[in-house]
Amino acid sequence: MQIMRKIIIAILVLVLAGCEGFLDEDIRSTYNYDNYFQSEDDLVRFANGMYGGLIIWTWEQGGLFFNNYWVLQDLASDNAFETGPSVDMHDLSKFTFDPNNIVTGFVWQGCYFVINSANVLLHESEKMEKYSSPEIKNHLQGEACFMRGMLYFELAKLFGDIPYQDFPTTDPEGTKLARTPVAEVYENIIADLERAEQLLAVNPFPDRVLGMPTPETAAALLGKVYLTRGALNDDPADFALAKTSLEKVIGKYELEPEFSDIFKLANANRGEILWSVNFSGTLGEGWTTNQFLVRLMPTTESSNGVRNGQAWERPTRHLYNSFSPDDKRRDATFITEFEGEVFGEPFVQKYWDREAEPGKQNGESDADFIYLRYADVLLMYAEALNEIGGGPDEAAYDAINLVRNRAGIGDLTEGLGYQDFKDALLQERRWELVMEGHRWYDLVRFGKLKEAVLLAKPEANVKDHHVLFPIPQKERYYNPALTQNEGYAE
Repeated sequence: MQIMRKIIIAILVLVLAGCEGFLDEDIRSTYNYDNYFQSEDDLVRFANGMYGGLIIWTWEQGGLFFNNYWVLQDLASDNAFETGPSVDMHDLSKFTFDPNNIVTGFVWQGCYFVINSANVLLHESEKMEKYSSPEIKNHLQGEACFMRGMLYFELAKLFGDIPYQDFPTTDPEGTKLARTPVAEVYENIIADLERAEQLLAVNPFPDRVLGMPTPETAAALLGKVYLTRGALNDDPADFALAKTSLEKVIGKYELEPEFSDIFKLANANRGEILWSVNFSGTLGEGWTTNQFLVRLMPTTESSNGVRNGQAWERPTRHLYNSFSPDDKRRDATFITEFEGEVFGEPFVQKYWDREAEPGKQNGESDADFIYLRYADVLLMYAEALNEIGGGPDEAAYDAINLVRNRAGIGDLTEGLGYQDFKDALLQERRWELVMEGHRWYDLVRFGKLKEAVLLAKPEANVKDHHVLFPIPQKERYYNPALTQNEGYAE
């Protein structure tokens, strides 16, 4: 994990400096955790900075949710293809990527960057002796457990066996760990999310509500973890545990009445959104905007449109044509014309709130990255029920039909068997969650990656081993204990 060589202390700099600038190297090199954490306020500031690690882009770090995470998931699938200048992005789309791919390297770095801050927060909050209330300690530790569990989950899905560390890194040599078996990693992820669910029960911070995980957030993610592990091991017990976790969320949220309204800025952090990564449309030295509009939208002639849209990631025709013309999600997700200007192909527009953010000259936007929302929960619940019963029951149909009815396409055909219902679920997830960071792993979990990609992109070099990404070569250079995934050159 060579990234730790550069960020062990810089993570505190990120907390203190935000996007206002970075401290000089000589100050960073003498920074001591013990000198900083003197009060609960220091812990709160550090916790706030932990979230910043998810979004802030630099040339050396990349910013996990700035673009790499959600672009990766749809490019390496049947959903999107690349037109931009990045060879690494093209390689993801064509399945010609190797261990030197910079995008997968940035995702690895971004996850471990924030995992280390979560470890610091857990360690230092436990050392702190005086709190104004026990709920403050509980909530801070719950946030750290959620963050660590979430990011180890992402790493496990992407890379399989990974180095697992649950203590703060203060010495770069301490990061040279061998890969932990993924089964053990999942046990630790589950423990973190179970603890987060308990510790987040009371939020003692009235000014720290937006963007905060809740018990329902942790329960929903735990349900996804069980569902994922169940598919990995074909274990009925995990599907039952997924059902139990997801039922803690079912009925506590509601779908936004109109699909297009999910992504309105006015609806950020509310409605069907369980948890999202908050962005600012203000550019700084560490970029804290997102790249939705720049990467997905075309440049428009109208001054009311997006003036710096590059449309580097574009939907495949296979994706666009799979939508029924009656499906409201098609027009909400894609743009084919704007103010009389007709485009020759569809582009993804779902993140553009044209009423709130018209005339975006640089493509900057306040739109958040939605990590978990209620439609995803409903579809996961239907999936778990189908796995448990060897076919769908009434509750499974109810869950998927809630999503379909909002889209205006009516109820799913009754009487489907196990496999037909499972296929319908995968298709529903595709229509519902375009460019939201799900598609590659949905295809992996359903055992359909190679088949689906070749239908949409016949020229793709997709192979059986692409159910995992390669361990970044740069990390292996700094850590000889890291082995490579099967199918990738040593």
